[in-house]
Amino acid sequence: MQRKKGLVHILVGDGNGKTTSAVGIAARAAGRGLKVAFIQFLKSGLSSELASLRKLKIKVISKTKFCPNYQKHKLQLSKKGFTVFCRDCFLINEQDKKLCREAFKKAVKFCQAGKYDLVVLDEILWAIKKGIISEEELASLVKSKHKGCEIILTGRPKLKSLFSLADYVSEVKKIKHPFDSGVLSRAGIDY
Repeated sequence: MQRKKGLVHILVGDGNGKTTSAVGIAARAAGRGLKVAFIQFLKSGLSSELASLRKLKIKVISKTKFCPNYQKHKLQLSKKGFTVFCRDCFLINEQDKKLCREAFKKAVKFCQAGKYDLVVLDEILWAIKKGIISEEELASLVKSKHKGCEIILTGRPKLKSLFSLADYVSEVKKIKHPFDSGVLSRAGIDY
């Protein structure tokens, strides 16, 4: 633990770049020799940044979104450089809830133990919005974290009740996005 006081960041909004910003801070921290954990909620584990984070020796926990077509998506991604996600990728099922709850338990442990300098909880706000994790549970995690642990919370929903617990609150706002004109997400750029 290198910091005397770890701060809390919240990245919200409908714009593109919340995870990208968190990845950048995680990479910067790892480059400075800080110990980092990056935990994703409701994501399948196919995001390209995960390989980079692992190369930086960042502890990654992902695959918290179950899709019965995961192997098909992974194969298409490796062969074509993109994948078309199916309906099951966007429906939240009981297995997703279980995987997210398990990831949250690890997040609590990582934040409280004093072993990590930075813990990123990517899309945790979406997991709250979907009723998988409660705002109270996340507030408790933030309040009980090790004093030197920095935390980044990301997600689209603006859960203003959590803003008072944060030192940084940034909104990423969409002004224009290629998806609006029919351009699908692209591997290596958008995920």
